[in-house]
Amino acid sequence: MKRSLPTLALLLALTGAASAQSPAESVATDGSGELRRASEAMITPKMANMSIGIPGVVSKGEVIYIQYEADGNKVADSFMVTGITMQAEGCAIESRRTAPDGPAVSDVIQVRSCRKLK
Repeated sequence: MKRSLPTLALLLALTGAASAQSPAESVATDGSGELRRASEAMITPKMANMSIGIPGVVSKGEVIYIQYEADGNKVADSFMVTGITMQAEGCAIESRRTAPDGPAVSDVIQVRSCRKLK
């Protein structure tokens, strides 16, 4: 019985970590997030993470329009939402696409304040 206690503790810890993240179809945001762009088609390659404006409601499968500032200019761009994952009080909004000559790349918007709608 003493051997199963550490195993049980590990199982409970892993279950808690897995349940902390759950998928969502639609979320309400506070209108801002941080873009982490992994794709090579980035307009400003020197900026790995940038603050952006996003819509108040975001749904999986839609194209949202994002805005950010680069080199003193406002930039408008589109972002295809392929997945949404709830994380504690926030969420991660993902745009994943397959590169023609390699693995899939993902751009992610981290939103600090996010509420699951469905």
